[in-house]
Amino acid sequence: MSENSEKNLYLNSTFAHSVRITNEENKKQMDQTGIINIVNQCRKGDSSSYRLIVEEYQYMIYQLAFRMLCNEDEAKDIVQETFIRAWQNLSKYRSEIRMSTWLYTIATNRCIDRLRHKRNENAGADMHEQLKYFTSNENIEQHLINSEQAQLVLNLTRQLTPKQKAVFTLHYLEELDTEEIQKITGLSAEKIKSNLYLARKSIRQKLELLDHE
Repeated sequence: MSENSEKNLYLNSTFAHSVRITNEENKKQMDQTGIINIVNQCRKGDSSSYRLIVEEYQYMIYQLAFRMLCNEDEAKDIVQETFIRAWQNLSKYRSEIRMSTWLYTIATNRCIDRLRHKRNENAGADMHEQLKYFTSNENIEQHLINSEQAQLVLNLTRQLTPKQKAVFTLHYLEELDTEEIQKITGLSAEKIKSNLYLARKSIRQKLELLDHE
């Protein structure tokens, strides 16, 4: 077995053993200094230290992937792909960039690739029936605050372009500011604003149509 195969096998095993699809908001986060120390250990050959990075950020990446893809199994695949890709490119990681930003970038790009392949898929009839009960007389930001309605908003975003959905998810659901989204997507502030406007417009139009059915 090659060295790369062994590393990938280790990561597959680590993910399968440690991933927990639960909220970890109360978990104490590592600071940037701690992350850099772990990265340096990994670069010296201590691959077992990478488990700490996986455990620190796996829920964050799963949450992003699920919100973009609306599919639990695909979201789990993205988590695994993200951490394997990060491990393979750990030598390129720059300490001035936050680890969360770097992982968000990898995961967002993986999600966009998947969305481009499944763009033409249609939402099921059952979801269409559910959406009829989603009112349109509040603004989209208020809908997102309501946890029971958030899943419906996610399904409304299925028809957005991959780039619009990525920007919309990062801004409204991950609650990242424009500067952070610029770092993750490589888009200018103007492009981000434009994609957000088009995404909101598309969602509002769908809500209004459903409200009148």
